[in-house]
Amino acid sequence: MQSKLRTTLHVLSENMQTGILPSILMGVDVCFLDPRKPVPADIDLLLADIDLKNPHSVDKIRAFRNVAKPHTQIFIAVTKNDRQNQRQASALGAKKTILKPLSEIGLAIVIEELRTPHRFVTPSTTTIIETSARAMREIFEQAAQQEPIDIRLIGETGRQIAESVADLGVLEWLDTVRIYHHSTFQHVLLVTGIACAFAQGVGMSIEDIAKLTQAGLLHDIGKVWTPAAILDKTGRLTREEFDIVKRHPKDGYLQLVRQGNIHPDILDAVLHHHEYLDGSGYPDGLAASEITDITRILTICDIMGALLERRAYKKPFTVQEAIAVLFKMADQGKIEKALAVAMAQIFDCALSNIRLPENDLLDSAPN
Repeated sequence: MQSKLRTTLHVLSENMQTGILPSILMGVDVCFLDPRKPVPADIDLLLADIDLKNPHSVDKIRAFRNVAKPHTQIFIAVTKNDRQNQRQASALGAKKTILKPLSEIGLAIVIEELRTPHRFVTPSTTTIIETSARAMREIFEQAAQQEPIDIRLIGETGRQIAESVADLGVLEWLDTVRIYHHSTFQHVLLVTGIACAFAQGVGMSIEDIAKLTQAGLLHDIGKVWTPAAILDKTGRLTREEFDIVKRHPKDGYLQLVRQGNIHPDILDAVLHHHEYLDGSGYPDGLAASEITDITRILTICDIMGALLERRAYKKPFTVQEAIAVLFKMADQGKIEKALAVAMAQIFDCALSNIRLPENDLLDSAPN
C-alpha cells in the first residue's frame, strides 16, 4: 500500500485558470498561488508553470530558491521538445519537468513521482551513467594492464554524457551519479558531466567539447597505479602519501602517450590538471600563460567535482559552498576568476549570495 504524501503541492501558474484543476488529487492538497505575488518561502513542493523566456518570471523562481527550505522540491512545466526550456528549468533547480499545458494528468504525474524512492531520476540518465561506468571500468583495466585504451569507447562515452547533460541538465546528472554510483568512477563521471555543462554553457565548439569531455574521462587514469589504501584513506595524507598521489598525472600521461592516438590537448590536460596559475600546482609547477585553456577549464571542473562528491567520510558540498571555494581560490590567484564566474552562471548561482562556509574548505580540493 502506498503511503500518503504528507505535503501540499503548491502550483504557480501564469497560463491557466486554477478552477479547471482539482484542489485535492490522489489524497494530496493542491494549493494555487497568486502569480502576482512572491512565492512563499515556507512551502515544501512547488510546481511552476511560467514563461521561461520572461526575466520577471524567472527571477521570481530564483528569489524563491534563495529563501526556500533546503529540502524544498521544484517541478517546472516545459514546452515539448524545447531543449532550451529543459536547460533553463534544470538551471533553476527543477528536480523534474512535466509538459505544458498543465492538466490533472500532469499533476498526477508529479504526485506519483514523489511516491517512488528515486523519484527525480529518469531511466535514460541512469542507463547512460551505468553504461559510462562500465566503459570506464574497461578503460581503467586496460591501462592497469599496460594495454592501449579504447579511444573509440572514450569518444562514444563522452558523446553520450554530453547529450544527456544537454538534454536534462547538469543538476540531474550530478544527482543521479551520486544516488546510483558509489564506485571509483563517481568522481570521473561527476567531473565529466560538469565539464560538459561548462563547455556547452560558454559556447565552446563541438570539437573542443569533445576534447574536454574525453579529458574529463581520462584525467585520473594514472590513479590505477596509486595504492587503494591511499586513495581510500579518510584522514589527511602524510607527505610521503601525497608524493605518491602526485604521480598520477604523469603516470596517466605516459600511458596515453605510448599508444600515440590521443589529441595533444587531451594529453596536456591529463598531465597538467593539477597546475595552478600561481605556480603552486604539480607536476611541473606551471604558471599563468603556460597553462592551456582546456587544462584551466578541466582543473576548475575537477575541483568542483571533488567538492560535490559524496564519500563515506565526507558529505557533498552544496553548489553554493563549492562555488564559494572556487571564488576563494580565484582570489588567491590559483584559478582564473572569469572561469569561477562562468561556473557560477552554469549552476545559476546568484553571485551576491555566495558565501564561504564557516570552515576553510580548500583542503577538500582534489589531490
